[in-house]
Amino acid sequence: MEPLYEFKDEQPGLKYFLAALSIMFLAMAVFLPWPEDTSFLEIWGMRAIFVFFGALSMVILPVVRLRAYPEYLEIRFGPTALISFRLSNAKITSIRAVEYSPMRDFGGWGIKGGGGKWKGWTSFTATGAHRVLSIETTEKNYLVSCPNPDEAEVMLTNIVRPRKGTVRER
Repeated sequence: MEPLYEFKDEQPGLKYFLAALSIMFLAMAVFLPWPEDTSFLEIWGMRAIFVFFGALSMVILPVVRLRAYPEYLEIRFGPTALISFRLSNAKITSIRAVEYSPMRDFGGWGIKGGGGKWKGWTSFTATGAHRVLSIETTEKNYLVSCPNPDEAEVMLTNIVRPRKGTVRER
């Protein structure tokens, strides 16, 4: 089924840096010369470490994707979408574009839990944007970074039609 609306938020510069870092680690695992007196386990242990960090640098890339379907919203985090979940449209009470500071309010980018005025919220951010999409549900609340949160708010509100509930002002 095709999504009715979708967006992807990422940092292109960081993506290319991490891809180069990954290639460097993987190349080191294959081509790095080893001294003759190094044991078999030491050589393959170091190669395994280089492969691990090469793969890790591609997995940690912050990418946020949101897709809207008639029954649910799907949020995916990471280039391989290892972290993925669905929010039922029936449980969504509010979708708005809001201002926030990823460093001050959540301590950085990525998947973070908030404190202070954002206590109980989960942030999915890939960029340092200070305007994000706020999705309130009957169970949990989320902040999702997106390239154009005002457009996303209008589109998702029309698709989801949030049920009436308590809407807290920020």
